[in-house]
Amino acid sequence: MPGGFATARIIDAMAASPRLQAYLDEQLAQVPQWMARVARDAQPALKASASVDAQVALRDRQAEWAHRVGELLAAAWRDDLAGAMPAASAGRPAWSAQALTLVDEDAADQNIELLRATQEVEVLLENHVQDLQARSATLRGDSVVGRHANLLRPALVVQAVWTASEALGLDAAARKALMRAACGPLGRALRQVSIDAERQLADWGVQPAAWQASALPGARRAPAPSSGVDLTRPGALDELRGRLAGRAAPPAAPDALIRLDLGVAQALDAGADAGTPQAPRLMERLPDLAAMARNDDDREVMLLVAHMFDAILDDALLVPSVRHVLGLLQGPLQRIAIREPRLLEDHNHPSWQLMVHLASHTAGFEDDADPRLAELLVEVRRLFDALQGAPRPDAAQHAEALGALDALLVAELDAERRDAAAPIAKLQAAARRTLVNEALRRQVRLQIQEAAGSWGIEGAAPAASDAVTLDPALHEFLTGPWVDMLAQAVLLDGEHADSTRALMAVVPDLLVSLAPLRSEGDRRRLLASVPALVQRLQQGMARADLPGARREALLALLMARHTELLRPGAAPAAREASAEDIVRRLRDEELPPPNVVAPASGDSMFDIGTLETVPAALMPEGPVTDARAWLRHLAVGQWCRLVARGSWSNARVLWVDAAREHWLFSDAELGTTHGLTRRALERLAQGGLAAPVEERTLIERAVDSLLAPAAR
Repeated sequence: MPGGFATARIIDAMAASPRLQAYLDEQLAQVPQWMARVARDAQPALKASASVDAQVALRDRQAEWAHRVGELLAAAWRDDLAGAMPAASAGRPAWSAQALTLVDEDAADQNIELLRATQEVEVLLENHVQDLQARSATLRGDSVVGRHANLLRPALVVQAVWTASEALGLDAAARKALMRAACGPLGRALRQVSIDAERQLADWGVQPAAWQASALPGARRAPAPSSGVDLTRPGALDELRGRLAGRAAPPAAPDALIRLDLGVAQALDAGADAGTPQAPRLMERLPDLAAMARNDDDREVMLLVAHMFDAILDDALLVPSVRHVLGLLQGPLQRIAIREPRLLEDHNHPSWQLMVHLASHTAGFEDDADPRLAELLVEVRRLFDALQGAPRPDAAQHAEALGALDALLVAELDAERRDAAAPIAKLQAAARRTLVNEALRRQVRLQIQEAAGSWGIEGAAPAASDAVTLDPALHEFLTGPWVDMLAQAVLLDGEHADSTRALMAVVPDLLVSLAPLRSEGDRRRLLASVPALVQRLQQGMARADLPGARREALLALLMARHTELLRPGAAPAAREASAEDIVRRLRDEELPPPNVVAPASGDSMFDIGTLETVPAALMPEGPVTDARAWLRHLAVGQWCRLVARGSWSNARVLWVDAAREHWLFSDAELGTTHGLTRRALERLAQGGLAAPVEERTLIERAVDSLLAPAAR
């Protein structure tokens, strides 16, 4: 087992404690033993699946698989521990383009498979990992338990086992069969490994760290089910007053409005404690507030606002630091509610929208210590403190504050985009390449269809004698690898470079060369043009890195077709003929005088400077689904819940190209990004593995909570 050198690399990456070093050594040393059990116990399931390749690979190369798992775990632990160092978390990260992997449809399917495997392993582990997670946090030097404290967590181990299966030389189907067969044995093996590791840490005297709310399984509970209340309907909030009035019966006391406002302000100030991060909830001050009410309407308004804030400050999607900052608006909003009935008639009132905008912007964060969140909330707290201290809060002040808040939110998102400049640049290049590629592919297809006589100008199809018959292998080559090579030439050399124009002319010239000959002049022109055409074709094939065997096969097909045109009824060329043989044989034919000029390549297909958007005709076709409808409205700054790297993650849209074909998401986990193609995102969304974090706004969720059966 290569545990020695792998562990040394972890120690080089950070100043680990001797106890942590010993723990890592011990866990790596055990990998061959429990991987051997996994391989042995997976064999019956593999036999049942009839995956012969996986059975043979597992029988003959199990040690190699285990070896690779150990290497991958060591590398993952090194990255995990290095990322937890204070120096790494002291500021905002600089994300590299090399760390970004673009997830396409195949990668999305792999993520789904990894998630399924991880969940199966987690079920088998049951609750055996929680104590290990808490003790592992202490071993790592953490005072609280984070989500990733456990170095033996299922998601990390499953990823290592899956990636290591590449060493077995299996195709995708066989790897999937192997992973499915190994899930049960892996879960049972990891359960025993976790139990043994927890006992070992307990014997060493390593005490469990305190649990952090976001690290507890299911700690961020789901919001209450939708109540169906449409807050866009005027007066919808006001209608709740009567429904909530029966929940409290404070005494009535008439008073003038201005005196009431002053009394409310004083009562709330008296309840605040400078030593606490948040003032007491309105519900705690409700008896004092209600005693100052002028009438039942005042008391109902106070009660409604107090209940709303109770629900807001318990919102399941917000981390504690965001709730604390929102709590600063309790006093101002209560005072405005008494003075301005419009607050309860319009959900777009700036007082509500202050909370909605902040909650939506921060809904996906999972760590109070995240520098992105912490820096933002410092500024937001200053803004809300000013509103709290206003002598007479009103809608105009809150509207101005809403504009200032939105500016802060935009600045925070812009700062994150600057941090992710390298991954964004990489995706921009990919988006540009895709756009050029699709435009070229469409152009080549049109050229082939026109040459084949699929249609003609104004509906007049060309004569059958003019139609070109293209071998399927040549068709696939021209619309696939050849187009990819052309896109590379356009982007690297420029569309107007002589080399690019020569390559762009190959397809129309090739199609002309395959047209039926009607005269001796046609025959002479073909003989003159084919050698140069074949030479350009060979240059493009080399640039496309086309395997030699495939090059020769395609050139042999082309030679056979040219031979048939030049000498009808002649036997096709031998399959073994090389490209040089083709050119040599054609040169042996009678050639026309040397002043024959090859056909012009034509005008430029497109201006590379105009490729900022995709024409509708180039957009891939597909069925319209609810998932696609959601994705059409998904915008920069919005949070999603999606499967990335084999596990669930909160991530927000950081950048999307103009064609909405390439997406960059920043993870709630600091310094992590995910690049996805549109098709990959659709694949996840259609499978229920990508969805908005916020189904309803903060205010809607508060109303849902108040009207939920458990709250009645």
